[in-house]
Amino acid sequence: MKNWIISIFSIVCVLVVDLTTKHFLFDVQYINLIPNFISIATNGGNTGAAWGMFSGNTIGLIVVSCILIVALFIFNHFIKGKNVFYSISFGFIVGGAFGNLVDRIALGYVRDFIFLDFFPSFPVFNMADSFLCVGAVMMAIFILFMSGKKSEK
Repeated sequence: MKNWIISIFSIVCVLVVDLTTKHFLFDVQYINLIPNFISIATNGGNTGAAWGMFSGNTIGLIVVSCILIVALFIFNHFIKGKNVFYSISFGFIVGGAFGNLVDRIALGYVRDFIFLDFFPSFPVFNMADSFLCVGAVMMAIFILFMSGKKSEK
């Protein structure tokens, strides 16, 4: 039960951070947060997935996102050795997926606005993308090095 509470809390926190930053920062012309490192600027909406793949296929991406979220919950049901680290990683992934899903359903695109100035060819992204990536790395670490150990019952 404790792990579910941590996961739900993580999901809610990710959604609040993601949707709040999108609301307040998406229409900003330009903010140089750290010179030559990171900035905030409106880039227009991303109708695709990462790196603009599948652009213009909003309905397909909504369907795939929903399927992947359901698959994550099924995976979560069967995973052994859940701990706080796992619960946070699960929350980060699901929260990030939901954050971008909300944009796709409500707007037809995902609001991206974070630029890495030191790596100009890197795609523009948002907080949901960041949480998804961090959560995926954490989940991989859990699966490779921690799963199967003592679980909460």
